[in-house]
Amino acid sequence: MSLQARVGLLAFVAVILGVGLTVGGSYFLTQRELRQEVDDFLERRAEVVAGTLGNPADAGARGELGTLPVIGVIELADFDAHVQILDGEGQPVFSIGAVVLPVGSEERRLATGGDAPVRRTAEIDGQRYRILTAPFSGEGAVQIARNLDETDRVLNDLLRRTVPLGAAIAVAAATAAWLLTRRALRPVAQLTDATERVARTQDLAAAIEVNRGDEVGVLARSFNAMLEALRTSRQQQKRLVADAGHELRTPLTSIRTNVDLLQRVESLQEGERRRILTDVNAELHELSELVRELVELAGEPGADDEPFATLDLADLAVEAADRARRRTGREIATEASDREPVSGQLGSLERAIDNLVGNATKFTPEGTPIRILTAGGRLEVHDAGPGIPIEDQPLVFDRFFRSASARAKPGSGLGLAIVKQIIERLDGHVWAGKSPMGGAEVGFEIPTGKADDH
Repeated sequence: MSLQARVGLLAFVAVILGVGLTVGGSYFLTQRELRQEVDDFLERRAEVVAGTLGNPADAGARGELGTLPVIGVIELADFDAHVQILDGEGQPVFSIGAVVLPVGSEERRLATGGDAPVRRTAEIDGQRYRILTAPFSGEGAVQIARNLDETDRVLNDLLRRTVPLGAAIAVAAATAAWLLTRRALRPVAQLTDATERVARTQDLAAAIEVNRGDEVGVLARSFNAMLEALRTSRQQQKRLVADAGHELRTPLTSIRTNVDLLQRVESLQEGERRRILTDVNAELHELSELVRELVELAGEPGADDEPFATLDLADLAVEAADRARRRTGREIATEASDREPVSGQLGSLERAIDNLVGNATKFTPEGTPIRILTAGGRLEVHDAGPGIPIEDQPLVFDRFFRSASARAKPGSGLGLAIVKQIIERLDGHVWAGKSPMGGAEVGFEIPTGKADDH
């Protein structure tokens, strides 16, 4: 069953329940009110009869006033209730009307000396009567009864009017709910169609038109944002594959050329053969680094399995400087002005700092200074090299970007892109600019705090 049908059915059931409760409540209240009116009427009539007769023996003083029969001063003609007089033993001694009222144990007990009136509803000759039995001041009792046909007719008329009306209201409410739901869920239907179209055609350019601000509109806008993100991701993926293919082609071509030369090993001098093998080894190393960086960049290293820890960027900077110093023999200084901890993934942050320091050692001349400055969640790497041209500074963190002056250097152009990916995953940002030392300043900043706060 569709959502639209379920909402319509739910509205129908809810309205039916509401109408049922309303009709039932109205019926119950009306029945109680009418019964109370009948009971009040019977009490008034019982008071008149009991006050006139005094005791059951007076019922024998029946006479006539003109053409009207009387008991004392009570005119019997057109009396609007059935009357039955009980003696002190609970036996009927007189009645007005052709209906014989039932006398039970409670009525007999009342006639022999009780004081609380007895009320009940009884069926006599197929008709329902409301009966009140009230005591005389001495002994005996008077029974007053009234036919409930009029009361039942009023209640039946109430049901006949309200039940069809309630059903009509329920049907109208369900229809209105179905129509409103159809209109409200139109963007959902469009969303479903768009989803199926994207799954069928792989076309991520199809967006949903949104002109509403409710929850369904929010859902549609979220879907459009998802399509835009997927479209951007696909474009980046295509660009990554194209760039990777371009970058892989150079070392592979070089390796193939050198292997072709080695196949003519008999005609090569030993020194030439050794030089070719060295070139092949270097190209293989560069190719391995490129593949590793591609895998790392595509797989978001550490995003899933590496736990967060409370870290000190100053300590990580010192360790990165030691590793670079052992690898290159360069002198790298560190300076910390604030030791506020950060929350991050150890391996990922080490990788980011190593890439920044490695970038500085790669593009600066031997003997020039390199400094790593830290302050809380901020880390900067300064060098005294040629620096980064202003027009290239916004681009150095893009995948495979290499400035014109850096293309002669080994590398893939992925190192700073990996740094950006790691830092942005920690809600930080990266930058590149000119260092006071005359070269480049490249760094990042991430929020401070302990791992428990992440």
